[in-house]
Amino acid sequence: MKISCSEVKRGTILNVEGKLMKVLDISHTHTGRGGATYTFKSKNIIDWGNLNLTFKSTVTLQQAEVATQNAVFLYQAGDSYAFMLNDTSEMFELDGDDVSDVAMYLKENLDCFLMIYEENVIGVILPSTIEYTVAETVPGVKGDRSNAGKKPATMDNGLEVQVPLHVEQGATIRVNTSTGETA
Repeated sequence: MKISCSEVKRGTILNVEGKLMKVLDISHTHTGRGGATYTFKSKNIIDWGNLNLTFKSTVTLQQAEVATQNAVFLYQAGDSYAFMLNDTSEMFELDGDDVSDVAMYLKENLDCFLMIYEENVIGVILPSTIEYTVAETVPGVKGDRSNAGKKPATMDNGLEVQVPLHVEQGATIRVNTSTGETA
């Protein structure tokens, strides 16, 4: 699908010379007599390399036809991660490299979305927050403010985050998947 530079938004996936680039940030520059330019800070979805793309405002770009489908994360076996589509029960096994940016947040039976391009899974989209159970944490010391009222905790899936001092083992907390902090 063809789109103009002005229609590109954060999260848009462009097909640039056969490479799938996800737009992370956009800057627009307009000089006095010259034309406007758009610079897209982007990330290659396949090899996760960063790249800045600059185009004149008159350029038409190719938006990649990426479908997102409801799925559930089932389990991890070694360096393989198993997902199942909710609609068709089709199974996908992804390598650790394919999910490296989200692997720390995955837990069994987690609802998510799979990004599919030309019948291949190219990425996983997580919910904005996920609930975890605190598996292990140190006791909070009243009056300890060296860490702004936070202490380390390990979740039931092995994820390590900073939690408030009052949180104890067995408590349920929400973690923001974009920042890695408690929500």
